[in-house]
Amino acid sequence: MSTLAPAPVDFPFTVAAAVQMLRWGALPVGSPYSHKQIAEWCARFWSQYVEVDAPPDIERLLPVLTDVDAQWELFLVNTYSVEELRTGYEQVRMPIEWFEQWLRATSGENPAGRPAGRDHLLPLTTFNSR
Repeated sequence: MSTLAPAPVDFPFTVAAAVQMLRWGALPVGSPYSHKQIAEWCARFWSQYVEVDAPPDIERLLPVLTDVDAQWELFLVNTYSVEELRTGYEQVRMPIEWFEQWLRATSGENPAGRPAGRDHLLPLTTFNSR
């Protein structure tokens, strides 16, 4: 079953845009973007600053963006089989609570930017060694 993947999110790489993307992640029913698209946008955003210094407001946001990206990947490999992932995962949703915690982190409530309750996720190295 092959379907065309939606186009990447064309949204500016700003703090306000990141907050909006996280809000859409926390309310996926009305979101114009899937969690996959949101995670990919976060990855593109933080990768803009791999080799350059980020302004202070972006610097504070980078741990949240990298965590969204990393948790998306971990969620996929720890929740679905390779066969399931081959059929597509555009409609996969991460826990809404994670997006709520990432939103709080953008306002300084949770400086680590890491969602709680991820104990069920295995490190990527564990998955690869199966």
